[in-house]
Amino acid sequence: MKETFQVFSMDIKRAFGSIGFFVAVLGVGIVYYTGARTLFGYADILLMFKYVTEASSFNHIVILFCVLPYTTSFCSDWNSKYIRLVVIRMGPLKYAVCKIITCAVSSGTAMVLGIILFILPLTLRIPLVDTYSRFSSYESFVTTLGGGFLLNGHYIMYFAVYIYLMFLTAAFWSIVGLCASTYIPNKFVALFTPFIGLYVLSNITSKFPNWLRLDKVINGECIINGTFVSLIYATLFVTVLIAGVGLLFYENVERRISNE
Repeated sequence: MKETFQVFSMDIKRAFGSIGFFVAVLGVGIVYYTGARTLFGYADILLMFKYVTEASSFNHIVILFCVLPYTTSFCSDWNSKYIRLVVIRMGPLKYAVCKIITCAVSSGTAMVLGIILFILPLTLRIPLVDTYSRFSSYESFVTTLGGGFLLNGHYIMYFAVYIYLMFLTAAFWSIVGLCASTYIPNKFVALFTPFIGLYVLSNITSKFPNWLRLDKVINGECIINGTFVSLIYATLFVTVLIAGVGLLFYENVERRISNE
């Protein structure tokens, strides 16, 4: 247990202390800022945030940044032969679990901090939610997931709902990239597989009901008995997907180690 904790702590330090993590935070912030710049001058932050979040082109670019913190960690471990030393100490299962948790949390955190980096500076000169302007986006979003928070004036809570969903998005796609790197231990494969996978999965599931479509669930378009239940469902849905991809990651790690 002590060795597992030490390896996990090292993974956390490697992820959150990496240049990739800081580049990811900055990159996400820049993507949001760039996507919203055409709305500056007549839109509140709510409209700008929703516009960038729901635009597929920006979602793809954001994914490229949020996988930077630790998605390539298996490639680094494998190519440097570091993985042999770690797996001998803790076994492939614990190694895989540590990698999955660290990768998901670091990518999700980078996404959240990047969005906050976009929102906070704007609050100094643009209202978070402008309910009086004729360009107000308030009424159009009252019926969306978390709309009750807007009605009650809890604007930060409304933003928190969608930022949390973006956390889940980053966590899942970072694990997809991590898993892909076990098939081909190449950093470009790890970084670009989520980008391609987002496009492919959206097309494959385009005819599925909303509650089975990852893009709809993480965009808040799947509403089940209110905000709370919807968020629980989104969490469970993404967790199941992460568990499935994580299982593939573990099996591939075990296979590669046994063939060494």
